[in-house]
Amino acid sequence: MSTGNLDSFLKGSFITIISFVVILMILKHWKGAEWLKIGSTIFIALIVLDFANNQGAVVLGVVKWFASLFGINFK
Repeated sequence: MSTGNLDSFLKGSFITIISFVVILMILKHWKGAEWLKIGSTIFIALIVLDFANNQGAVVLGVVKWFASLFGINFK
């Protein structure tokens, strides 16, 4: 089974689609100055884009580090 086309989509078109949706959501929340929603939208988009670029292990490492700041430890 060839997954070249799927890999090409995830590294190109998928990132463009996610970026467009994120920009629309930021503009929607910008008008009401909902900074927590803007920040969480950006954070979630970064996680999704990192998984699309096959860097999910890096993201999970950062999430584990951030959670450890609050005393949450994953094994």
